Amino acid sequence: MIQFHGLADQAARFLQKEQLSDPALWSKFVETFRVQEDGENQGWRGEFWGKMMRGGALVCAYTQDPGLYQILTDSVKDMMTAAEPDGRVSTYTRETEFDSWDLWSRKYVILACEYYLEICKDESLKKEIIQFISRCADYIIDHIGPGKKSITSASRSWYGINSSSILEPIVRLYKLTANPKYLDFATYIVEHGGAENINIFELAYENKLYPYQYGVSKAYEMTSCFEGLLEYYYVTGIEKYKTAVINYAQAVLDSEISIIGSCGVTHELFDHTRTRQTVRYDGVMQETCVTVTWMKFCSRLLELTGESIYADAMEQSFYNAYLGAFNTERKECPYVYEKFIKKMGYPRYQPTFLPLDSYSPLTPGKRGQKIGGSQILHDLSYYGCCACIAAAGVGVFLQKAVTADENSITVNFFENGTAEAMVGETPVTLRMETAYPTDGKIRLTVEAEKPVTFTLKLRNPGWSEGPKGYALYTKEWSRDTVELSFEMPLKLHYPEHWEKDLVYTDTSKNSAGFHCALAEKVYHKPEEDHYVAVTRGPLTLAADSRTGKPADSVFDIKPEAAPVANEIIPGVDCLLKLEFTAENGEKFYLVDYSSAGRDWETTIAAWMPTK
Repeated sequence: MIQFHGLADQAARFLQKEQLSDPALWSKFVETFRVQEDGENQGWRGEFWGKMMRGGALVCAYTQDPGLYQILTDSVKDMMTAAEPDGRVSTYTRETEFDSWDLWSRKYVILACEYYLEICKDESLKKEIIQFISRCADYIIDHIGPGKKSITSASRSWYGINSSSILEPIVRLYKLTANPKYLDFATYIVEHGGAENINIFELAYENKLYPYQYGVSKAYEMTSCFEGLLEYYYVTGIEKYKTAVINYAQAVLDSEISIIGSCGVTHELFDHTRTRQTVRYDGVMQETCVTVTWMKFCSRLLELTGESIYADAMEQSFYNAYLGAFNTERKECPYVYEKFIKKMGYPRYQPTFLPLDSYSPLTPGKRGQKIGGSQILHDLSYYGCCACIAAAGVGVFLQKAVTADENSITVNFFENGTAEAMVGETPVTLRMETAYPTDGKIRLTVEAEKPVTFTLKLRNPGWSEGPKGYALYTKEWSRDTVELSFEMPLKLHYPEHWEKDLVYTDTSKNSAGFHCALAEKVYHKPEEDHYVAVTRGPLTLAADSRTGKPADSVFDIKPEAAPVANEIIPGVDCLLKLEFTAENGEKFYLVDYSSAGRDWETTIAAWMPTK
């Protein structure tokens, strides 16, 4: 059990208060399974409940709040009443089912219940839930598979990888029930390859292409498929699939991760982000769903390999793209009016508070430009996918902050607070004192109920100058203190040159109606070199026009700067602000990216125009 008092705790408490503890919101999401209107527009309203329940269970595991637990429990019970007599649970009618986002949404119902089972305290309720999700899966298996409709043709989007992502909850259901038909269905999905006429699992195993070159490039759904493949490896032990999962993760690290820890300059697509971060794309980029799904996937790779690079990746995403998306000022996206009132002709709608923004700008731009996965609900309110996935991000971050086994305690993330763990049969309390991520000093006090020998593993952050991986301290612990100090010098980053033509990915439709990747040559533009980005420790810095210098102006940045103490920038509440002096004597500020542009009206930039 852990109890923190810093940024991660604040994020969890914010979501618990502003979203997860709203019974009316949970009821509304369950009601979509009774109204069943997704078939009318090939919608995905059915994903909202499951995505939010998965995150809610993770946050509840951390906060241990009895009120939240009861709300989640009541909603799971409500969802079980939405099942039809034959076990069918869907937001599509029978006439429109197994199309578009139907299986994707059913996936989230099963998966969310499986996550809730991990916090459920009622053994009889657990049995009811397992029976409920088994009947959900049974109905699907009766209609999808060999000699029936294929898994990838059960969607007209993205070559069916959204449907194939049901692999993860199906394998988890096999682990819960030991029923071989679920493993057989999982095997069918894996052997089908994940996408229509594209075997993404084989491509990852062969490791000759980057994910954006696979022929289908939807980042969130593809990563979900590989999380399912990892579950499949755990139950089958087939090393080939472990290799494929690790290859895929490394390929994403090598080709897609941006300076703020997300993927995709072309809205939600893999597109070789690493070399395209300064492309002035006329649209949204760096989707929050992609950020959170990447964090979740890295948490699983951290379990699988024990390699700190995955904790490094989670940290980069969390402190920059993820925390930057929080709508702490309760803004409403202007996109709502443009889409729902002007374009779609809704005469009215219910203003809705969404706790997270859906997209994050890299070059000069604004937050709050679009609601990812937005759908109008039956009561004329609206919601979006990125808001629903929000809690899973901080949930997995807290889950992996401090872990323990029989012989060791591992500290992956640093935050003020305490963690209690069992080493063998001995209770151990770990206390952390730090101002991280703005300061690299950490003081850890280990208190064991009785002297016990174990290894304390402390992550050396990947951004630091010292050795990477974990520092290991093996000794008999009783009441001891370890002090860490990581230097946090500024680092300047410049755009990477394209050494060859890249395959640019964008949405199109083939003759069968599937959304797919359209390949074309894109050539390097010299003006895209004229940018600079700055990091300090795990934080990416950003220009914020409220500090006095417009974010789209030219920045002459030298690597010398010092934190400015006891000064307030009017209108900007931030974790960190640094003062810079240009060659011409001009002084200007940069702030941490997560704090920039929270008013959703100010132009900000992680990649700043330079000479």
